[in-house]
Amino acid sequence: MIIWFASGNLHKKKELSQILSNNTLIVKSPADSGLEFAPEETGDSFVENALIKAAALYSMLEERRPDGYSPGSPVIADDSGLCVDALDGRPGIHSAYYGGLELNSKERNTLVLSELGDNPMRNAHFVCAMVLYYGPDRFYIAQEILEGEIAKNMQLARGLGGFGYDPILYLPEFGRTVAELSDKEKNTISHRGKAASAIRRMFC
Repeated sequence: MIIWFASGNLHKKKELSQILSNNTLIVKSPADSGLEFAPEETGDSFVENALIKAAALYSMLEERRPDGYSPGSPVIADDSGLCVDALDGRPGIHSAYYGGLELNSKERNTLVLSELGDNPMRNAHFVCAMVLYYGPDRFYIAQEILEGEIAKNMQLARGLGGFGYDPILYLPEFGRTVAELSDKEKNTISHRGKAASAIRRMFC
């Protein structure tokens, strides 16, 4: 079975492929078929944006019919981000472009840390809303979180794994940041891992 993933993010595709690991499942992105995919994410929540992306890819596949696509093939979309309690939930749904398109991940992490400053309230969590989409009238939604604490400074933002804000979310129970976890550990406990595991039960 081919599952179409409504994203151009290679990190997310890698994680989803690992989580859904199955000899009968193949995760394909629009880019794998030469399709340009960049829908405008105008939703007010993670769920709304995930649905926007899923519906957009579904319509594109129905129209273009790329190799490997057959009517009824499932589409998966996710929207995720970091929510910091002391920042009123920011960056939230704007996580991917927080601070402007010109910033890279390290600069976005630095921005969050500078906005938080020395505030002793460091609680934060990742959110992932994931949609399994078969059409406008048939879809499933799972939303999960991963709770932790924001590192106090960039010197404590450790780890070479993961991506995005992973280096600045510290997990007290592990004594490590998300970026210090192995792929297996992260995919088991992460917001995306838990949401994808719930979605997997819908079609496996």
